[in-house]
Amino acid sequence: MSLRARSTSIAAFAAVGTLVLTGCSVTAPEALEEERLGCLVSAPAGFDDHSAGALTLEETELARAAGVFSGTSSQRVSSGSATSAALDRMNKHDCALTTVTGPGGADELADFAANHPDDLFLGVSSGTVDLPKNVLSMDFDLVPPAFIAGYTAATASETGKVGVIVSHGFPQSDRILTAFDAGVDLYNKEKDEDQPKAQSYRPSSGGAASAKGSPRSIDDTRGAGQEYFERSFDADVDVLVPFGSAAAMGVVTAADEKRMKLNTVTEDPDGDEDGPSLPKVVWYGTAGGFSKTIVASVEPNVRRGLRAMFPDWPQSKNPDEVAPAPKTEPAEIGGFRVADRHYWGTLDNGGVRIVAEDGFLSRVSDAGRGITDLRERIKSGEIDPEKG
Repeated sequence: MSLRARSTSIAAFAAVGTLVLTGCSVTAPEALEEERLGCLVSAPAGFDDHSAGALTLEETELARAAGVFSGTSSQRVSSGSATSAALDRMNKHDCALTTVTGPGGADELADFAANHPDDLFLGVSSGTVDLPKNVLSMDFDLVPPAFIAGYTAATASETGKVGVIVSHGFPQSDRILTAFDAGVDLYNKEKDEDQPKAQSYRPSSGGAASAKGSPRSIDDTRGAGQEYFERSFDADVDVLVPFGSAAAMGVVTAADEKRMKLNTVTEDPDGDEDGPSLPKVVWYGTAGGFSKTIVASVEPNVRRGLRAMFPDWPQSKNPDEVAPAPKTEPAEIGGFRVADRHYWGTLDNGGVRIVAEDGFLSRVSDAGRGITDLRERIKSGEIDPEKG
């Protein structure tokens, strides 16, 4: 790996604490003889989002441990202006690769990179296609997974009402909502005759999946996510699918709190032994072991994406994370060998995964097999995720 000489002291940045990394085997490149920083900016939930931010930070730390970087630095920001300020501070410390996660800072990243053409940047889940030449991008096609999430949510629901939200600015928002509704509609067509139909909830009407309703888009804040959860759960929606950053964290936090409260309720005096329907979440991000409400996860495969983009990134023996060999000779960009400038993760190329979690769905007949079947039907062209 070719390295650019750098003179700025790494002491100016505090390295991110080492993460516990398990489940993969890596091959370390030669140790660095010079300072080489990997820098990250994430908004608004930061790197505790259990999603793209957390996955990207973990991968960067893995690369640091393997010798790709001599150190790392990360910063959470809350606005576009804060993103610009963070990029400016990091630039003064001469970062080798600066990554911005999420759509919130995409415009600021593009503007800053255009003014610093000799530096290398990476946008993760930015949803932006018009980027300067020195900005690499990693995005994920969430339309097919949203369809599967709609079908899975309907399968898991005990009340017959399911809901999906997207945060303002989230990539593919309208198509995600359409695909989710199509998944619910397909469930209604294929369900057993003795099962009630599922409804795709809208805050204003709560009509059927195919009905027109108010936009299901909210501010990307924890408070907005918590408010949406309370409003929907009060309307008997027991399965929610939040796409976002801070808003999604607000939903899952509120769902966890509600679950704990319901689990402490004494037995129904009327003799209802089954108890209340507990909240359930289909998560977009890391595996859902951090929350008992999560019944399935749509995971962006950041690890596979980085391996596809950078041939010298530490490789894994896990076949789901091994990127195919580049078809052309990698180009030298900003001191890195780059094989893929714009990675688009899909169900077909292993860039996005959706799996049933242990727990509730494991008790639902053939839930995992149903997810696999839907994925193969989409890949074969039998199902159009936006039409069902």
